[in-house]
Amino acid sequence: MKEQSQSTKTNYDSRFNHEFSTDAIHAGEFENMSAIPIYQAATVDGQYLRSGNPTIDAFETRVKTLAQGSWGTATASGTSAISQVLTNLLESGSRIVCHHTIYMWTKEILNTYLAKFGVEVVYVDMTDLNQLKKAVKKKTDVIYFEPFANPTLDVIDVKSAIDIGKASGSIVVVDNTFLTPYLLRPLDMGADIVLHSATKYLCGHGDTLGGIIISKTERTGHQMDHIRNAYGGILSPQNAFLLLRGIETLPIRMELHCSNAQSVAEFLESHSKIKQVTYPGLPSSQGHEIAKTMVNGFGGMINFETIDHERHQQFLKKVTLCKPWVSLGDTQSLVIGQGGHNRIRMSVGLEAISDIIYDLDQALA
Repeated sequence: MKEQSQSTKTNYDSRFNHEFSTDAIHAGEFENMSAIPIYQAATVDGQYLRSGNPTIDAFETRVKTLAQGSWGTATASGTSAISQVLTNLLESGSRIVCHHTIYMWTKEILNTYLAKFGVEVVYVDMTDLNQLKKAVKKKTDVIYFEPFANPTLDVIDVKSAIDIGKASGSIVVVDNTFLTPYLLRPLDMGADIVLHSATKYLCGHGDTLGGIIISKTERTGHQMDHIRNAYGGILSPQNAFLLLRGIETLPIRMELHCSNAQSVAEFLESHSKIKQVTYPGLPSSQGHEIAKTMVNGFGGMINFETIDHERHQQFLKKVTLCKPWVSLGDTQSLVIGQGGHNRIRMSVGLEAISDIIYDLDQALA
């Protein structure tokens, strides 16, 4: 690990004067109750559900505290958070610069829906900061990226990308779903907005959908609340309750996700049936040196390539413990084919590492 003076990592600064793991349990709590109640009502104290709800408010408080933001806006899903942010910030004639690899449904929103209204969408390789600098020489309204890109795990130098964006006058939006506030806090580095698919690691148990937008300023937060009210993409109180419960174990879960993923990546890198492994915790992976200066752990996501298409197909059919399903961030390990080049994205779960590796080995045999 590099010395702290060379690192862009920042310390956690709690508004409640607590450590991160304490706020993960207590931020937004109702002090006289062991669990936050589910206010399953369309109207509470005169406030309509689309505008908020005590259970949803508690979830927003918890996440904005952990992410070091000023405002939280909970949404029905991660894609709902993405679409509400982008349609709020972009209009006809706007220009957005994105890393060339982002979540497929973010691209769908940009390419299919916003582009038809006259939004200019530009994709560059943000692992090469010179490409980003060149792209923003033309007036750019929004810069958008994921620190560890989905699904390729390209590593973006978050602080440098944000600095370039701020110098150009752009609004910088970061999708931090893969890393969570436990491993990275982009608002501390100067980002304007951070969003999460809360369905993933914040929930952690594969049992609910949700999203959240965390804003650096209250003014932006009010804008996000307003568009949620207009679009109606509100999180349900039941799902807010499940997310609150999931976040209580976030620090413990992320530590094990990281540990298991490191072991799996090292196993796969040495396997004769694997051509290439991408995991930011591997010294051989692109971005490893940058990643270790900015994150508190390398996360639970791995991307790897089998030696041929036959092995790729066989692997997805033969895994038993690891499920060949979509989504990520669950307690159980998930694998899914990534189309061309025989690549597989793996969300490493919380099972015993010996059992995970045994399943991968037998599926590759």
